[in-house]
Amino acid sequence: MYPIYLPIAQVHVSLVWMLLFGFIVGGMAGFFGVGGGFLITPMLNALFGVPYPVAVGSSLSLLVGITVASTIRHSKYGNIDYRLGLVMVIGTALGVDVGAKLLSLLRGLQSVLPRIGGHHIDVLEIILSISYIVMLSVIGLSIFRESLKTMKMSKSISGEHVSGEPEASERVKRIRALKIRPVLNFPASGIAGISLWVIMGIAFVVGMMSGFMGIGGGFILMPALIYIIGCPTVVAVGTSLFGILFTAAYGSFTYSLEGNVDLMLVTSLLISSAIGSVLGASFTRKAGGPSVRMLFSVIAFVAVIIVGIKLGATVLR
Repeated sequence: MYPIYLPIAQVHVSLVWMLLFGFIVGGMAGFFGVGGGFLITPMLNALFGVPYPVAVGSSLSLLVGITVASTIRHSKYGNIDYRLGLVMVIGTALGVDVGAKLLSLLRGLQSVLPRIGGHHIDVLEIILSISYIVMLSVIGLSIFRESLKTMKMSKSISGEHVSGEPEASERVKRIRALKIRPVLNFPASGIAGISLWVIMGIAFVVGMMSGFMGIGGGFILMPALIYIIGCPTVVAVGTSLFGILFTAAYGSFTYSLEGNVDLMLVTSLLISSAIGSVLGASFTRKAGGPSVRMLFSVIAFVAVIIVGIKLGATVLR
C-alpha cells in the first residue's frame, strides 16, 4: 500500500498505515495534552521495524510538530497558563541533562549481565521497560479510580453544578501550604500561591524522565499538574503541551546531531498528526475533565500491555 523507503531507518513502510498512525498519535496529543512519545517509540519499532535509536530521535522531532499545532489550538481556547509553563521550562531543561547523563551511565552496563539462554540481556531496554510499566501502571490506576469516583458523584448529585474536577486533596492543600520563598501566583490555573521550588521539582522530574526515556514527558506532567498542584484539567492539558514543545525540541536537536532523526519518517507522520492534533484539541473541552482523565488512564494501560509484550520478547529471545 504505497510503500516508501526510510533512508536513515533503512526500512520500507506503508505510507497509508504511516499516515493513519500519525493521525491517531496527533489526536492523542491534542486531546490528552501528551505528545504520545511513550507510545510512538515502541510502536514505530514493533509495527514498522524502525530501529530504537532512530525511533526515539524521530519521535521527539515529530512531537515538536504535533505540539506546535495543538498548543496553538489550546491557546485560542485559553487553556494554557503561560506563566506556569515558562517557569517549568527551566526545571525541565536541568532535568533533561541529568536524565541524559543517567542514560549514558546505564549504557555502560550493557555487558555486565551474563548470557541467559545463550544470549546477552539488553540491560538498558529492560530497565526502561520496567520503568515504563511501573510508572504507567501507577499513574493509570490512580487516574482511573479518581475519574470513576468523580463521574459517579456527578451523576448522583442532581440539580447542582458539578465542575467535573477532582476536589483539592489533602496532598494538594499540604503542598500549597509549603510557603518556601519565593511564592508565586498562577491566576490562569486558579492557584493563589505555591512555592517556586514545588514547580521546579515537578519540572525537574519530568525533564529527567524525558532525557532518560527519550519522550516528551506529557503523560507525567499532565497528571502531576492536576493531582499535585491542583491545576484544572483543561489548563493542565494545554500547559502540558506547551512544556512538551520545549522538551521535545531540545531532545530532537540532540538526537539529530547523532544522525538518529529520519526526516522522511518525520515528514510522512507530521501532516496527518497535525490534523489529528487540531481535532483532538477541539474535543478536549467538549468531553469534560473526568472523561479526558478516564480515557487517558485507558491509554496508559494500553501502553503497559505493549511495553510488557516487548519486554517479554526481549527476555525470551
